[in-house]
Amino acid sequence: MDIKIPMVMPLVKRDEQLLQIEDLINAKRRMLIEKQKKLRFISKQNIFLDEVKKDYVKYYNYIAQQKREQIKALELLDFYIHDLTRSGQLSKHNIDDAKVEQGKILKEVKSIQEGLESIMSNTKYIDSKL
Repeated sequence: MDIKIPMVMPLVKRDEQLLQIEDLINAKRRMLIEKQKKLRFISKQNIFLDEVKKDYVKYYNYIAQQKREQIKALELLDFYIHDLTRSGQLSKHNIDDAKVEQGKILKEVKSIQEGLESIMSNTKYIDSKL
């Protein structure tokens, strides 16, 4: 009766190696599942940020349009006052008042234009970062 014990030893080692490989595969599988969860989370955040950006662009366009309309209205007032002063229909006192009002209007136009430029430059910066 011949017992071949040495053959059993390599089989045990092979089984151990296969178990180690299986553990390694399971660990990799868990790691991939975790990465997939993180990717889903990041993807949802990107969608959220994209929506925030779209809302910001809508808001920016609305504010910019309002500022342009304000500038047009003030320029129209400036033109009207200028026209009144040139037509000769105003007294000296009224002409002086009109010039003061014209100065205020031009100052306001400049302020609105600076605000609009600030919004536009900040938006370009934000847009380039996102």
